[in-house]
Amino acid sequence: MSDFIQELKNDHRVIQQVVAGMSAVAELLDSGKQVDPSVLADLVQFLRVFADQCHHEKEEQHLFPLLATKANVSTRRELESLEREHRSAKKLVGQLAKVAAVYVHNPAAVRYRIIDLLQQLAELYPAHIWKEDFLLFPLAQQTLSTTEQQGLQEKFEDVEREVGEDVHAGFEMLAKKLETVVEFRNSGACPLCSSAA
Repeated sequence: MSDFIQELKNDHRVIQQVVAGMSAVAELLDSGKQVDPSVLADLVQFLRVFADQCHHEKEEQHLFPLLATKANVSTRRELESLEREHRSAKKLVGQLAKVAAVYVHNPAAVRYRIIDLLQQLAELYPAHIWKEDFLLFPLAQQTLSTTEQQGLQEKFEDVEREVGEDVHAGFEMLAKKLETVVEFRNSGACPLCSSAA
């Protein structure tokens, strides 16, 4: 497997961990628990920086345009669909950021809106990632020359440098932290929860 594809798949695994955490946070809120507002702020930051600024940029600025030059009509439509999904995710994250700011002062007022937004994001990402992993990436591997693939890898490294290696590593730590929510959501010992709302 090409390095650039492995890198995108690695990003996907981190995003999937966070998405599982989002679902768990939504369930905790729905059960009447109150999560620490910093968890929501971390989710927004992750989705804005790691998912959008880092991962989506690799795809939208570099991979998708290169593939579009070689693609048939069907593949171009698929690329447009994936970009629309990126825009939908960005819009949902913007809404989540606004209600997360309200949650700090008045959790009860926006509890159900936050649950709804987290669930919409958690529904959007798995199908989106599946399409990229199993349809788009194999196509890229077959279609792009070795030189083009190496060029993409270099551009991806530039994107990573712009975001910052420690920032990237910090988001991977957040993904691991959110896994604890998934593990503890049913035990009543959630490490990210505060007192009941």
